[in-house]
Amino acid sequence: MKIIGLYHKNCTDGTTAAAVILKKYPDATVIPIEHNFKDEDFEQILAQIDEDTIVYIVDFTLKPEYLNKILEKAKKVINLDHHISMKNILEEIKDPKFEFVFDNDKSGASLTWHYLFNTEPPEIIKYVEDKDIWKWQYGDITKYVNDYLFLFTNKPEEIKELLDKDITEIIEKGKIINQYTTYLINTFVEKAKDLFIKIGSYKVRAYNTGLFQSEIGNLLATQYNEA
Repeated sequence: MKIIGLYHKNCTDGTTAAAVILKKYPDATVIPIEHNFKDEDFEQILAQIDEDTIVYIVDFTLKPEYLNKILEKAKKVINLDHHISMKNILEEIKDPKFEFVFDNDKSGASLTWHYLFNTEPPEIIKYVEDKDIWKWQYGDITKYVNDYLFLFTNKPEEIKELLDKDITEIIEKGKIINQYTTYLINTFVEKAKDLFIKIGSYKVRAYNTGLFQSEIGNLLATQYNEA
């Protein structure tokens, strides 16, 4: 049996979910994937799948036309996700080889851990989830842990080694990194220029940033009292 994991690219939660797959299946192949993937990239993934392959799709969903191509080749496809946008569509897929597990109250990493191990997840996953679903129950500790894990984006093998590590060391390293990320976020917000775009009948503010989108968006939404 061969295990392939497809995980949300450029995302701490997605990378941590892939790390959980590697903890369960050390010989698994895990591949990052983003929503605007190219067809040739998908074909490369498809070429690695055969009738003996179980495919996990974590913290991510594929449109049915792509998912069906995987189902045609794979032994089984297990999709673990918490993003609501594709929920209704994927629940309509009745292929016996397809299993879709959805939980809007868990992050991708937490959902993957509960599915594969069915035990209380490592503490590090608790903080990944706290940020990813934007609860912030643990305040600054959540910031510190996620700032440290940001260094290992798309490096699930390295995050796997951190799953059982003492969280205290991760927090202390994250504190140092957080000083710099906070400076960058505040600088980006200060330099943000007003730009408005029209989406349907709505006129909305728009900002372009390649980093810290959630944090910057949250600060700007608070600053302008807009959702």
